[in-house]
Amino acid sequence: MGAASSYSGRFHEVDAMRGIAVVMMIVYHVIFDLDFLGAVELDLNSPLIWLTGRLAAFLFIFLVGVSLSLSHSRRGSGVPGHYIRRGVRIFIYGLLITAATCVYPHEGFIVFGVLHFIGVAVIITHPFAGRRALSLIAALLALAAGMRVSGLMVDTPYLLWLGLKPHGFYTLDYFPLLPWLGVVLLGIFTGDTLYPGYRRRWNGELPGRNHALEFLGKHSLTIYFIHQPVILAFIWFLMNI
Repeated sequence: MGAASSYSGRFHEVDAMRGIAVVMMIVYHVIFDLDFLGAVELDLNSPLIWLTGRLAAFLFIFLVGVSLSLSHSRRGSGVPGHYIRRGVRIFIYGLLITAATCVYPHEGFIVFGVLHFIGVAVIITHPFAGRRALSLIAALLALAAGMRVSGLMVDTPYLLWLGLKPHGFYTLDYFPLLPWLGVVLLGIFTGDTLYPGYRRRWNGELPGRNHALEFLGKHSLTIYFIHQPVILAFIWFLMNI
């Protein structure tokens, strides 16, 4: 790699990657909603459909870690209050999703979904930003622990957040700390590796910018909130015309 190039704005490639995740999320949820509403009978466990949903989630969560690394590079390590407030705000958004899914569809309402997870993860993992080796070690431990507890059932629902599910548990969206904290930590490690000191490790920008993807990436949280009602309303309209 060449000499690092200084930068003061957003890294367009990170926004574009998040935009790709947004597109994959929308595609997956269109497929899910078509099946859920009975418009089309689809096998949601088919490899391609399953992989689309999982890869979208992986990218979103991985980029949470990259963003934490970039934020730390700009702000420094002396502002934990910023990350605590940010994490709490995102967790509250998750609680709003819980409340909404208790009303509809009720069955399988979201208890500890992606926004709950991201809110907690921002608070827990931000101290690892700027500590490249430690974040990698912690990532591997979290992933290994997640593999260990995967499939284990317990008699209490109070360990859902960790990855231990009660018998008969069903939800529409579930991202426990194990193994997903490992993905955030991998993102931190990657951000610290590729963007040390909030600058690209390579010379210049990546070619082939896609402004549409960048726009989606910059507004991913807003899109997350509105896309499902829009998709459901559109499918319902098509089914009733």
